[in-house]
Amino acid sequence: MDHPEPAIPETLPSKEAFAFGDVPCLTAALKRGDEAAFAWLHRNWGGRINRYCFALAAGDETFAGEIAQAAWLRLVRHIRLMKDEQALWNWIACAARHAASDLRRTGGRYLRAISRFAEWWEPATSDTKADHSLSVALEAALQKLAPEERSLIEGRYFAGESLETIGARHALSVRAVEGRLARLRTRLRELIAQELQ
Repeated sequence: MDHPEPAIPETLPSKEAFAFGDVPCLTAALKRGDEAAFAWLHRNWGGRINRYCFALAAGDETFAGEIAQAAWLRLVRHIRLMKDEQALWNWIACAARHAASDLRRTGGRYLRAISRFAEWWEPATSDTKADHSLSVALEAALQKLAPEERSLIEGRYFAGESLETIGARHALSVRAVEGRLARLRTRLRELIAQELQ
């Protein structure tokens, strides 16, 4: 059920005036293509969106990146005025789910693996309930990892750090970081699947 869009605010915010407390101003700026608004949203919610896309991709790094990119493109092209922070997040989460669905339909080796996972796991009937279950499963799975393992996952997939940066922080070579991340993704997928059962 569509709700009427709130009216465009008469005063538009300056570059640093964006806040989740004034979502109508933020979404109005996003709708008119204000780069500062997109930069602000990315700075404040980029990690949250990446984390959500990583959960949608069941730990597949490449597919998570594709989902996130497609979700941001949908945001740029189709954002509409929102009344509050929850409405904005619901819209972005919906855009990410639709992006994931579209990407799965288009095929590809990464996407075929995800579709096998999707056949195994049927999401809950309510999108909000499914979002919550998936987020809770990811959080629970992350808590089962050792702090250093969690730091690797969060640095690479949620904060978007380079392999070199992570390697320097943990005194590891780039190849060692890649190997550990590959093993951690496999383990994380298994842990998420256990949590969802």
